[in-house]
Formats: sequence, structure tokens, C-alpha cells
Amino acid sequence: MFKSKKASPAASNEMIFHRFHLLWLIVFLLFVALILRLSWVQLGGGEKYHKMAAENNFKQIPVVAPRGKIFDTDGQLLVDNESLFTAIYLETDESREEKLETARNLSKTLDLPAEEVLEGMDVGLDLEGNTVPRKQPPYYPKKIKDRLTEEEVVQLSEHPSDFKGVNVFLEPLRQYREEPFAVQTIGYVRPFAGAKASLQKYIKAAEEEGGGGYLDWEQVGMDGVEYSYQDELRGKHGYRLVRVNSTGKVEDVIKEVKPKPGNDLVLTLDETMQAETEAFIEKQLQWLRTQAPGRHRAPHAKNAYAVALEVKTGKVRTMVSHPDYDPNIWNGSVTAEDFQDLTYTLRNGTIMEAPYDARQAADPEQEYQRHPMSVLPPGSTFKPMTTLIALNEGLISPYTTFRDPGTFYYAPATPPVGNSGGNNYGVLDAKKALAKSANTYYAWAFSRWYRNEGKESIDKFQDYTHQFGLGVPTGVPLKGEQDGTEDYLAIADRNSGLGAMVLSSFGQAQRYTTIQLAQFTATLANEGKRMRPQLVEKVIASDGKVIKEVKPEGLNKSDIDPRHFQTVKEGMVAVTQPGGTASHLFHGLPFSVAAKTGTSEQDIPQVGRVQNAVFIAYAPANNPEIAVAVIVPEGGYGGVAAGPIAEKMIQLYAERYMKE
Repeated sequence: MFKSKKASPAASNEMIFHRFHLLWLIVFLLFVALILRLSWVQLGGGEKYHKMAAENNFKQIPVVAPRGKIFDTDGQLLVDNESLFTAIYLETDESREEKLETARNLSKTLDLPAEEVLEGMDVGLDLEGNTVPRKQPPYYPKKIKDRLTEEEVVQLSEHPSDFKGVNVFLEPLRQYREEPFAVQTIGYVRPFAGAKASLQKYIKAAEEEGGGGYLDWEQVGMDGVEYSYQDELRGKHGYRLVRVNSTGKVEDVIKEVKPKPGNDLVLTLDETMQAETEAFIEKQLQWLRTQAPGRHRAPHAKNAYAVALEVKTGKVRTMVSHPDYDPNIWNGSVTAEDFQDLTYTLRNGTIMEAPYDARQAADPEQEYQRHPMSVLPPGSTFKPMTTLIALNEGLISPYTTFRDPGTFYYAPATPPVGNSGGNNYGVLDAKKALAKSANTYYAWAFSRWYRNEGKESIDKFQDYTHQFGLGVPTGVPLKGEQDGTEDYLAIADRNSGLGAMVLSSFGQAQRYTTIQLAQFTATLANEGKRMRPQLVEKVIASDGKVIKEVKPEGLNKSDIDPRHFQTVKEGMVAVTQPGGTASHLFHGLPFSVAAKTGTSEQDIPQVGRVQNAVFIAYAPANNPEIAVAVIVPEGGYGGVAAGPIAEKMIQLYAERYMKE
């Protein structure tokens, strides 16, 4: 008989110990698997679970944050937002046929082409039911139309079975004034979907700072202040987590995160100065084309560009690019005809080339090529610069005299330099040459400089002009600023350095923008200190807290001996006194004005030579506060066409800021 073999207590304990370790290992592996699964769900399965949420009738609806408002320097509202009804499509699990039927119903109700509606719904179908690529995932809300009428809202709300997946929400829409105001300076907005290429730097910044992604239909700045201050004006979007029924209609709001509005901007622009200058320019151009006497009639004077900025701070009080347009046009569908009109009004002609207003011409494209752009030769308004250079380089002293020959021959076999109207001004010194605007005086002085120093004189000449903001960007915070054209450099390289120097000495071999001329004038008044043009004074949060105050910024100080500015000032004051080229202006002011007229000549293909009106001034002459610059292409004589606009801006500034 066999006896049973019983395990020893030690062996039994060892077996239990091994089983316990095996169980612990299994539990550990399960926890590892669970953690890996959760990580995959969080990091890799986000889109899948968005889809599952959509299938389970839960949707996250973005709530667009209102853009910050824009005010003038006194707090007058310039740009606002209006809350309007918007149709948003939340894709359902309906069949292809039902989605196409929804598109057709929306087309009739919203008065939109069916193709446009279906493209907006983005369900991966065309009108024939064929599969096409999607632009966004199915769970992503799609905007069909904004600015719904009351009738459209009622139709969408009362017939849900005809518009499955369509919901009506309130959204902010940018609202500009009915009367256009500083349009090109303030800029405009467009939906982000069509603006991505222009906003890459802002997109990147938003991602880096965790500001949230851009929505295809949110409005973003495309030009002007709206673009330059996009980060400040853009708010932080909110969202609603909602439950929808089988037809895609919202039944419950599970969670709501309210949007944070963008910051407000207080501009340096003065509403009164800007609006009244714009109105005055319109009348002045009409007078030039139809009522100006005899030789002052300017039938092609349709455009004008004007800037007024403070001498000590650089604050821009007025910036006019005429003609302008209604920026509210961007809130709707812009037609091909609209785009044609915008070609002649969209660009800010004070900082870049803007074309002649040829909208009424039979062949607009051909017509605008027959006229100068907004960036053109400064003419005699450049002579304060050349006077300073000549004094600083020792070419002349304040008392050096030159007997005007009427026509000055600076080189054999070269057409001579003459004065406007063929005048002979007799014995000239620096102040009288500036007051009379004697081309011969400057041709004489600068031809001597070139003969003495050759190409080095041209390099020095360029450096001096850059110190005053001519030929370099002014630093104005606007998109697309151009730095002008220094044609004298090309003339010197290809033809004659001497000819380049002579022509540039009286402003005929270079082209500058109006903002450059205004900064140049302010730098003259500021005795060589160049300030950055400033357009924004404050950035304010929606709760009224001041986030940032923009301080005046000096850019550089010129190398000109401070003593020479007095000579130039006296010559510019003489321009507005009896016998000066602007003696008919500024009589109603209680202070003297330093000014310079300019009538620049420009050769246009197919037309020949045209005359542009240019004018600069600063005031009061003895304690400058405001500097202005005006350009009227094809306006003729600067003192007649552009001078009155400058006078108006200085009068307005005196009324607004120089009251006792």
C-alpha cells in the first residue's frame, strides 16, 4: 500500500510567494496598458473622439470674440462692432440626398447660389452628389451666412426640418462709419479664410502664446491700423458645449466659456482735423478742376495726400489719402466691379504709390498710366534740405551772395537751369534764394560741390537726406510703407554725376512719400531731431484699464550744425511774407508760419511733362508744434493747389490745441 506524499510547509510557502509575484506582475502590466491607452486617447485619438462626440450629438461651438474698438485722440468712437445673426451649420448623420436638400433649401431662403451654400456646408459633396475633398473635419462648425435678416432668422427657426443642422447665433461684425473716415489709415478686415497668407506672423505669435487658433470666419486686419495692431485688437474666443438632436438643432448648453473682447485703441488722429481736412480737400480739388482761373486750372487734379504731425512727439493728427472708399464693403460680397473701383482707392497714398483716380475713364487701365502716382518729386520743397547741406558743408555762408543770371549753365552742351517763370532774382543770399525759390542758386552751389569732391559728394548728400527721413522708411506703424526713390543715384551711375547733383539740389531727381515730407518738415522744425510718426496713443483693455501708453520715440539726430536751422527758418518764414511764394496764405493766424512751396515737374509717357503741387510748412515758426505736408499730383503751382490745404490743417490744429 502506497503512502501519500505531503509537501513540506516551506515548499508550500514558496509556491504561494511565486503566485503572489505573478499576480502583482499581471496587475502592474494592466496598469501600464491602461496608462498607455489613456495617453493614446489624449495625444493620438483626439480627432477620433471629436468625431465620436459629433456622432453622440455633442458639439463645441466657437463663440467669436469681438475685436477691440478704435477711438480718436479725444475718445470719439471711430470703429465699432455690431452683433448680427449668423447661420452656422453643424453636420448631421443624414444621407447625401438629405444634405443636398438642406443646401437647396438654404439657397432659396438665404438668396445664395446653391454651389456657394454647399461649399460653405463642406460636407464633401457637389450639387450632383459626387464626392469632393473636404476643407475641414465633419465635426467642425461651418459658417453659411452672416448679417441675416429678420425674415431669414424666422424661416430658419420655424422650419427646422427643412434646414437640418442649421442654427442661428449672434456674432460680432466690424462696423465702420457711414461717412468714410481715414479709411486707408485705419484699414479694413476680412474673414481669416482668405487672409492666411498675409497673417503668418500673427498666426505664429498666437500659437506660441497660446492665444488660440484662428477661425475661418473670424474677421482679421488686412491693412492699416487693423493689420498693424492685429494682436492687440483680436480677443480670445469662447465656446459653447451643446447637445443637439437628430436634426442638428441645439437642445441644451452643457458648458459655456465667454469670449474675451480684444483691446481698444486710442489713436493720435483728431476726428475734427481729419474730417474737416477731408471735406476741404474734396472742395479744393473740385475748384482746381472747374473754377480755378486761367493758368491755375488743373483738370486732372483728382488725388491729394496730406499729413499733419506734431513736431515734438511725432503724433499724426491728420492723414488723408484722397479718394477713399467705404470699408463696410468688405462685410459683404465684393464683386468684380467693386474690385475695379478699389484699385484706385485702396492704397494709402501718403505712405506708398497710389494710382490716379481713373474710374470715370472709358479705359481706366490705360488712363491711369497717363498720370503720376502719389510718390513724386518734391520740387522746391526740398530746398530747405539743400540749404542746410550747403551751409554745413561750407559751400555757402548765410551771407554768401550770388548774382542770379536767370539761366545757369552748369556744363557745356547741357540745357541750362532756369527759375520758375523765367524770373531773374538779382543778388541772392541763402535766405532770399529760399524765399524766392531760385533754382539757379542751388545749381550753382551744388555743381561746385560735385566738381570739388566728385562721387563722394553724392554719398554725403544721400547720408544727409537719410538723417531727415528722406529716402528711408519713416517708421510709421503701417503695412507697406515705401522709402521713396533716389533717382539721382541711377542718373549718376548711367549718365552724369554732375547732372544728378544739380537736378537733385532743387528736388527734381528724387521722389518721396507725403509722410516722408511731413517727417522731414518736422525734423527741420525740431532742429534735426527725427521722431517716429505715432498713430496709437494708448491700448486699453475692455474693462477700461490702460495696458500700454505709447511714448514718443526719437529715431536719430542729424549732423547739421544747430546754427544753420535759424537761417533756414528765416528763409521759410520769408516764403509766407510779402514777396514770398506763399504770401497769400496764413493771414488769419496770430503767429508766423515757416513754409516752402514746390511745383515739381515730371515726364509721363504718352503725355509729356506735368506739374505737381507740393507744399510743406511748420508753425508757429518760433516755437514749432505742428508740421504739415501736402501733395496734389497734376495740381500745378504748389502755393495755389496744395498750400490752402496746408493752411487749413494748421488753422484746425491752432483751434484745437493752441487755445489760450
